[in-house]
Amino acid sequence: MKSRLDRYEEFIEKEYRAGLTKPDEYSLEAITPKLRSRFANGEFKRIVFTGMGCSAIVSDIVRGYFAEIGSPIEVHVLNDYDFRFLAPSSVLDDEGTLYIISSYSGHSQEPVLAYQGLKSKQDRVLLLTSGGKLAGLGQADGVSIAYWRLREPDREYPLFHVSQYFAILMDMFHKLGLLDDNHHTRLAELSAELEADYDNTRRELVERVAHDSQDANVIMIASPKWHESLLKLAKMHFNEMSMVPAARNYFHEFCHSEVATLSDPDRKHSVIWFADPDDDDYTIAKGENLVRLLTEERPENLNVRISRVDLGEGDFLRKYFNALNIVQHTALALGRYHETNSRDLISESAGNPWYHSTTIESELAGA
Repeated sequence: MKSRLDRYEEFIEKEYRAGLTKPDEYSLEAITPKLRSRFANGEFKRIVFTGMGCSAIVSDIVRGYFAEIGSPIEVHVLNDYDFRFLAPSSVLDDEGTLYIISSYSGHSQEPVLAYQGLKSKQDRVLLLTSGGKLAGLGQADGVSIAYWRLREPDREYPLFHVSQYFAILMDMFHKLGLLDDNHHTRLAELSAELEADYDNTRRELVERVAHDSQDANVIMIASPKWHESLLKLAKMHFNEMSMVPAARNYFHEFCHSEVATLSDPDRKHSVIWFADPDDDDYTIAKGENLVRLLTEERPENLNVRISRVDLGEGDFLRKYFNALNIVQHTALALGRYHETNSRDLISESAGNPWYHSTTIESELAGA
C-alpha cells in the first residue's frame, strides 16, 4: 500500500475535482416502500444526521449549503449518540424529522448505539453505510439503508472523498424528493472552476501558510457560516494528514477569549483567518484590526503568524471547495515537512479495526 501522503497527493491532483462528477456510486435499493412513500408525500421537514469523524462531515456541508440556499429542509448534525443533550425534544420527537445514521465502514460503535437508541423511531430512520455491523442490524430489522458504492475508495482515509460524498447526497436527495435539482450541471461546472481557480496566487498562498505553520499551533477562525461546514473538515485534514495540532473557533469568540494565548512570545502560533467577502462590515474591520495587532513589531508577536485566506467570489460551493483545496495543499506540505508516521491512533482509540493499516494490508495480501 502506498504511503499516506503519496496517496493524499495523488488524490488531490486526480480525484478531488473528479469526485464532483461521480454522483451515481451509491444504491437506494434497500430503502423500504414505507419510507419511500413518506418521502413522496413530503412528510419530512427536517434531517438529523448522526455519525462520527468523516462519516458525518459531509452533513455539515449539506447543513451550510441548505442554509445558504434557503432550503425548506432543516438540517441538524449530532456527532454523538446521547441526543438528549444535543437537540431539543421538539426536534427529536417530531414525526417530520428524518434520522440519517452515517457510518462509512458500518463498524463504528457510536452509530450502532445511536441506531439502538432509535428503535422506537425506525420508520423514519435511514442508515447510510457501505456495510458492516450497522448494515447487518438494519437488514435484520427491515430498516431502510442507502449504500455507498464507491468504486475506488481509500479505506484508511474516507475524508479523501468528501467532494464525491456531497455529489452523491445531492443526487440522492433529488431522487428522494428533498431537492428539486440533482446538481449534476452545477457540480460539473464547479469541477472546471476549481481547476482554473487554483492559480499561482493560490499556490503562493499555500506556500506562505504552510511555511508559517511549521512547528506551530494551527488556529483557524471564521464566521459561523464556515465554522462547521469548512473548519471542522479542515481540522481533520491537518490532524489526520499533516498530524499537526490544529484547532478552530468562531471568529468573534476567538477575539473575546483565545486571542489571549498569543501573548506568549515563546510559543509558535499560526492563525488562519478564512475571510468571506460577504461577511458584514463589522467582521471584516475586526479581522483587519486583528491582523494589525498580530503583525505589529513587538516582542510578543515574534512567534505569531497570521494568514488571511480570502474565500473569493462565487456561490457557497465555489467558495467552499476552493478553500478546502487550499487547506488540502497546505496540509500536504505540512505533512511532507513533518513526515510523521501514523500509529493508527484513530482506529485504535475509536475501537474500529476496519480502518487499521494492518487490517487493510492483510486483506490486500489475501485478495
